[in-house]
Amino acid sequence: MNVIYRMNVLQEAERLAQDGELGNSDAIRLLQLPHTGDEIRALLCRFEHQLSREARAKLIREVYAPLPANVDNQRFEPLFDRYPISGRTYTTANGTVVLNEIQYYNGEMVHLYGECADVAQITQELAGTGLKPFLLTHGTGQQTAVLQVWANRLTDTSLRPYNSMFIVIPAVPTDVRGGWAFSADDNGASSVLSMLHGAHDASRRIYANQARLYFVRLYDSTQVAIDVGRERMGTDKRPGDVRLRRDGRLLDLSMTDGYGRTMLRGGLRLVEDGQAYLPALAKAASTAGIALDRMSPGTEYVFPAVARIGRRPALEWQWRTDVVPCYQPLTGGEVNFDASTEEGAMLVRWGFEPKVLGYIPNVRGVITGLPEPAATDALADRAWRTAPAATIQVERA
Repeated sequence: MNVIYRMNVLQEAERLAQDGELGNSDAIRLLQLPHTGDEIRALLCRFEHQLSREARAKLIREVYAPLPANVDNQRFEPLFDRYPISGRTYTTANGTVVLNEIQYYNGEMVHLYGECADVAQITQELAGTGLKPFLLTHGTGQQTAVLQVWANRLTDTSLRPYNSMFIVIPAVPTDVRGGWAFSADDNGASSVLSMLHGAHDASRRIYANQARLYFVRLYDSTQVAIDVGRERMGTDKRPGDVRLRRDGRLLDLSMTDGYGRTMLRGGLRLVEDGQAYLPALAKAASTAGIALDRMSPGTEYVFPAVARIGRRPALEWQWRTDVVPCYQPLTGGEVNFDASTEEGAMLVRWGFEPKVLGYIPNVRGVITGLPEPAATDALADRAWRTAPAATIQVERA
């Protein structure tokens, strides 16, 4: 009879630590072995003074947010080593303990880019934030406000898996010089320019977007994601669900609010050539007088964000990612909004017309710039050592 022995992760750590340090590659090796949460906790205790910052971050992340089954592992990408898990935790108002950092390791995103006919209502939505909308001026003289709707199926995050919806207004400070209205091209691609106009540092491979992303309303499918968003990010998150079902190049999209009422339904076909729409974007940029830089692989994209709940003070933070959407045109009729929900009625009232689809099959990103929570329970302080595993409460999908 053949007997298969499971390599003990602690024994392998002892072997790897013989040179005096457990580094980044060592942590990756250990996490690729079969292990339990208790073993990783014991490893953190035993080798506390030998772990590099990056190695420690990877192991702590595994304690609070283990890699889900059947999800491709993107956790070892360079982006996450630049913004490592600190070990500090945050306890939500509902008593759930989560990592202090908010990170997204895998999933898929659908971005709907478009324009709103009612500029006055969009401007009113931004009142008191110090922001004004990103506007497009058409050949007829009509102005429209740019708006986005995001659908996210997040299969691996520091908050565990969940789905979400964002309504986003790209905006700029009210005191920006020369106003903020760009000439719109008749090819329909101009609404994407709010995500492509910024400062590019080619030597550092960093792009910083000029427009702020103002988060108006959000749905989340788990309570912990709602709590963290409302308490840490200032986002008006509410219960809801987002369904993304992809069959080859066919993408079925639906969004419902917390009462089960439909906000959006869509049937989309993804294009085969993800580069085919780039000439249309270049033409729209030329019409607007915007120069588009060619970004090298591995560029980090920084999108400043703003959010508030009601008329509370706005919070500012940044969404950072190293992946960008593939774009394609929407010809009309693929996406329909239902005014039976508050959010659907809002989009109908604003006259939102989606014109471009952006699709990301492999989401990853981090949130930076968040204010520190009022109280944290730090792994660095080793308070978790005396607590049984069952007391570490993390929302499970």
